[in-house]
Amino acid sequence: MSKKWISTACTLDCWDSCSIKALVENGELKKLTGNPENPVTGGFLCEKGYKHIQMRNSRHRLLKPLIRQNGDLREASWDEALGLVAIKMDSLRKEYPATSLLYISEFGNSGVLKKADQRFFNAYGGVTMPTGNLCAGAGVEAQRYDFGKCLSHEPTDYINSEMIIIWGRNPASTGPHMMPFFKKAKEKAAKIVVIDPLPSETVAFSDVHLSPKPGSDGLIALYMTKVLIENNLVDMEYIDKNTIGFENLKEAVLKISQEELFARTGIDPKEIEKLALEYGRANPAAIILGFGIQRYSNGGETVRAIDALGAVSGNIGKSGGGVSYNNSVTDGLIDDNFLTGTYLANEKRTYKRPLLGEFILTEKNPPVRMIYTARANPVNQGMDATKILEAFRTVDFKVTLDMYLTDTAAASDVVLPVRHPLEEDNIVMPPANHSYINYCNKIVESPEGVLSEIEILNHLAERLGLVDFPIMTADQWIDRITQPMKEKIDMKLLREKPLKVPGLLDIPWSDGNFLTPSGKFEFYSETAEKEGFSALPEKRKIQVETTNKYPFYFITPKLRGSLHSQHFALIEEDHTPLVYMNKEKAREMGLKERDDVTITTEKGSLKAILSLDKEILPDRVMVYQGGWMKKGGGVNRIIPEIYSKMGIHAAYYEVVCRVEKE
Repeated sequence: MSKKWISTACTLDCWDSCSIKALVENGELKKLTGNPENPVTGGFLCEKGYKHIQMRNSRHRLLKPLIRQNGDLREASWDEALGLVAIKMDSLRKEYPATSLLYISEFGNSGVLKKADQRFFNAYGGVTMPTGNLCAGAGVEAQRYDFGKCLSHEPTDYINSEMIIIWGRNPASTGPHMMPFFKKAKEKAAKIVVIDPLPSETVAFSDVHLSPKPGSDGLIALYMTKVLIENNLVDMEYIDKNTIGFENLKEAVLKISQEELFARTGIDPKEIEKLALEYGRANPAAIILGFGIQRYSNGGETVRAIDALGAVSGNIGKSGGGVSYNNSVTDGLIDDNFLTGTYLANEKRTYKRPLLGEFILTEKNPPVRMIYTARANPVNQGMDATKILEAFRTVDFKVTLDMYLTDTAAASDVVLPVRHPLEEDNIVMPPANHSYINYCNKIVESPEGVLSEIEILNHLAERLGLVDFPIMTADQWIDRITQPMKEKIDMKLLREKPLKVPGLLDIPWSDGNFLTPSGKFEFYSETAEKEGFSALPEKRKIQVETTNKYPFYFITPKLRGSLHSQHFALIEEDHTPLVYMNKEKAREMGLKERDDVTITTEKGSLKAILSLDKEILPDRVMVYQGGWMKKGGGVNRIIPEIYSKMGIHAAYYEVVCRVEKE
């Protein structure tokens, strides 16, 4: 019997990017487990990681191309499907500007090699590509203004914290490899605080939970800064040496009143003052940010306000401290210029990711005539998914690459099945949560006839005569694009185990050298001002408030068991979503557990089943995102296209609704 363990990694685009050991017996994948050689992700996987085997083996997985004929999708050969796509692409570029082709690529798979399709479309002539972000963009831009770029502490450093504030994040559910370090910190008497408008598994673990009104987190941070200033708990030595603009910030925050704070946040100012004093006296104290805080139109300003709180307290560049949000530690390791081939495009056009449906429906110069989608399910996951589906129907020809017949694939004219990540080689660069690079070794063969995305691009490039897209295998691509990495990393060793990016500071910014124009932390950012934003962190309100017509804030967080919509492929039956509501509020409304209800926003209605929760506050309701529309889910169909201008970032949580019995 042939039996071996192979090093690989999870390619799901989540916080952790876990290192994996895969057990293969006689060519069959038998088991996945965490690879302890990565000290952050350790020896266990999350629920999604263990589901890789199910995702690969499901009977619903697509194994043959599909072509729409007479309104329905039928199976086809690769030659027929690729021939049709190539004919459509060739015809389009001869008759119209190449930018008539809209390329949609999100983050369903985080392997570096997947970006080769950007080179393909640039070699094609230059198409319409996305700008902005659905996930982390507002916060990334905010930290660029403040620090120069995003850098986070390794989770292993949190055991050195006296206080940990987890702000707008639920790592117990969506980033579980942080939890062992939080537990160790707690065992050493660290205080764990969660600031989140919803109850969660992480809240249950915490010592303190503040539950503000949605979109008011930035004001909380600025008021906490005011409390530190008034109580002489700011680190003036650090501020004088390492920052600019403190006096401007001080003047602004001292004007914030308790009355404004309570009206905007719904929290007793004394609770926030108590937290501020404890944070200011803790030495050191860490703040860990989640994507939830910047899913509002003021998301970037919120992150800037929290960054400022970390800086005035002197916790930046200190072990056990920091304001950790995202991680950008791989500059110069991949030849992105070759990989993406941006210089090859003759034409360029972009669209704002949060406004996909609106762009397709209204753009006339030129109109969108073809859509190519890879690693994404925009018909389900984009803002105002109903509009996106309507927009797709107006486009002449749509191609989707996927393992499953998602909502987007079902709305396409050609569907091309692709390999599971464990069936091909790739490299996963460090995620938001740690600094380890993973080589994803091919573990098993794909089902007969299923192609990789690189192979699909190779076939199309040959048919279209794209001389600037090299016809190479995955190994050849990896060898070419990792030339810079080879100067710093033993690639043979990387195939055997995860390796930490070399040359990093153990504690971000501990050398006091920031990447801002001033070389310091910038409370006052001229860069932000030049780019159309306030130079200082603002206390700007979000654009919506509850009303008699729409009395609830509507929040749609991630589900533990799925990365967005991906793992709903494994659910056989329809899945009408649950809507979680305060138990007493439901009683006042004459509603009871398991009632059939309708959730209505300005964009439309969604059927749901009521679930009562005494912990959730009366002015908000929650539905987990990700359910497929064709199976009864699809919460994004009632989410309007609101976005943060900073980062062009989707404001998924800036929604109000009503809930009524069916």
